[in-house]
Amino acid sequence: MSARWTRVIRPQLLNEFSFGWLSQPAENTYAEEDLRRIQRDTVGFRSGQFTPDANPLSVLPSATFGGVTGAANIAMEGRFPLFNRYNIFNFSDNVTWNRGAHTIKAGLYVETFFRHQKKAVNFNGSFDFGRNVNNPLDTNHPYTNAALGVFASYREISGPAWMKVQTGGEEFFIQDNWKLTGRLTLDYGLRMYNLHPIVERDDMLVGFVPERYNQAQAVKLIQPGLSGGRRVGLHPVTGQVYAAAQIGAIAPGTGNPYNGMLIVKDDPSYPRGLIENRGILWGPRFGFAYDVFGNQKTAVRGGFGMFYNRHFTEVFSNPFVGQPPVLDEPVITYGQLSTLLQSTGLLYPNNVFSADRAGQLPNVMNYSLSVQQDIGYGTVLDVAYAGSMGRHLLWRRDTNAIPLGANFQPQNADPTIRNTPLPNAFLRPVTGYNNIQNIEAASSSNYHSLQVQAKRRFAAGLQFGLAWTWSKAMDFTDSDTDAISPLVDTRVWNYGLASFDRTHVLRVNYVWDIPNATLSNPVLRHIRNGWQVSGITSFISGAPLGVGLSTTTALDITGTPSQGARVVVLSNPILEKGERTFYRNFRTDAFRLPAVGTIGNSAKTVIRGPGNNNWDLAVFKNFPLADRVNMQFRTEFYNAFNHTQFSGLDTTTRFDPASGAQVNGRLGQFTAARNPRQIQFAVRISF
Repeated sequence: MSARWTRVIRPQLLNEFSFGWLSQPAENTYAEEDLRRIQRDTVGFRSGQFTPDANPLSVLPSATFGGVTGAANIAMEGRFPLFNRYNIFNFSDNVTWNRGAHTIKAGLYVETFFRHQKKAVNFNGSFDFGRNVNNPLDTNHPYTNAALGVFASYREISGPAWMKVQTGGEEFFIQDNWKLTGRLTLDYGLRMYNLHPIVERDDMLVGFVPERYNQAQAVKLIQPGLSGGRRVGLHPVTGQVYAAAQIGAIAPGTGNPYNGMLIVKDDPSYPRGLIENRGILWGPRFGFAYDVFGNQKTAVRGGFGMFYNRHFTEVFSNPFVGQPPVLDEPVITYGQLSTLLQSTGLLYPNNVFSADRAGQLPNVMNYSLSVQQDIGYGTVLDVAYAGSMGRHLLWRRDTNAIPLGANFQPQNADPTIRNTPLPNAFLRPVTGYNNIQNIEAASSSNYHSLQVQAKRRFAAGLQFGLAWTWSKAMDFTDSDTDAISPLVDTRVWNYGLASFDRTHVLRVNYVWDIPNATLSNPVLRHIRNGWQVSGITSFISGAPLGVGLSTTTALDITGTPSQGARVVVLSNPILEKGERTFYRNFRTDAFRLPAVGTIGNSAKTVIRGPGNNNWDLAVFKNFPLADRVNMQFRTEFYNAFNHTQFSGLDTTTRFDPASGAQVNGRLGQFTAARNPRQIQFAVRISF
């Protein structure tokens, strides 16, 4: 819903007010009979649930049957029944004052956003009935295990999961359009942003705060050990014996399993949104337009502007809703349905999120300088430099990464399995957690381009436009949720061409009304006249690609699961265009398997994928039927010449660790193509 009110206070003074409300409900719809089919009572599943409040519709638990090909696994979407509510309220008020050569504008914009949504969790519980030789109750078949109520593991969330968040902000601006002379116009102004951090209605956001982690309260983990010649888990304090599958779980009664986790509600001194409010942020703007010779044929234009973005709820707040200790997911190992609720599960180290408290907000600085020239024939040529810099963009960094080479250290060897390191949980700097993904506003991006355009307005039956961009886009990550290397210098490992970089983009568009001929024969006149041709032609460079690394058998190269290796590049892999074939698009012999204990030397991207060479055409025929009635027959051709345009190629090396040979026979070959020619017809009647 939107409303707008404009008032002319006096001829030189105008006020504009607007209000908007957007509501976006989303929820599941289902028939009662369909729901009954998946409810516990309907099928006689009465083993109960630890937190029935999380499953108000009493839906069956999920289940997997590992070891059966094509098993009929049972799965449920983690938000069922979906409940999602968005409400955005905004209003703005702008004042425009014309005073001589100045047009001054000032105003404010206020927005409030609410989101109430279920979070995807294991609300109904999940069983693993798969075969497990270490399960003393295993029947040797997953379906038999299920029939007899024997499971390898069961896990279930400890309560309902809801995200009830809100944010908003206020923005103020003032600007002036000043016609300094008849040939020079200046635009300058300032926009002020006050963008609020995202907060939870009940202050139940949870994050890991490094300075709150107390080493003296660190938990201990169930250790690997031997009992009667069998590999088992041992409690490091009491010596209690556990199943081998429970090695790496948090040993009950040791330390604080939530060490370092902070619930905003429990600490009023900490920011409600886990990050600080940055206060007023300044976004200056400046632009000019100059008629160089005063003949309105040549113009020079330039501008600069700074812009800020608020954080998105899905990207920023969703990870902080439902983390431990608000919600847990204990695991019961080797149990029976008949005694499910009498069983006690163990907690395992979790992946958790933290936030950079400084709370920097992403900003973008755009700038450009262009020259426009009227070259006659109704055509304007525009040559411009345009650039953009992103700063304080989001990335994710694991602050609990396992160090390089940790798996190779003698002190990290598993005493119960020869030549095998301890499980990952034992090798992390912060005991009791797996990955601790810190959301940081530390990324940046750069874009530089030469942009050339030629536009001819529709005259004498012809209109066309040509646009060529020669550009380069560089970044560390392509999205807010991408993770950087936690162990290698990010400028070395992550900085490079963006996945959306395209060196050249050339597009030509045109519309041509084919001139009519003067013919006395009405039949020939109808056939010959009334034709129109239009089209869009595109030539676009391919996307930058990295070369992947895999091996025929498992090989630990870096000594840590926190950092993969890249292939070793021996020489320039790029082939000249004349040397490329369907089967060989780059030099496949330019790569080598990295040595164990190294990380390789390949950059983020080393080659480019196939480009785009496409012609879309349309042919129209107009038929006048009556004085005010016309019919148009339209034929449109997409990829008109049916030119094969490849869209993908195999870029993953595959090495045999024993010999070091590259054995992927498809490396460098095309693997996919864009759409073939498509033709569509239409008849349009105008009256």
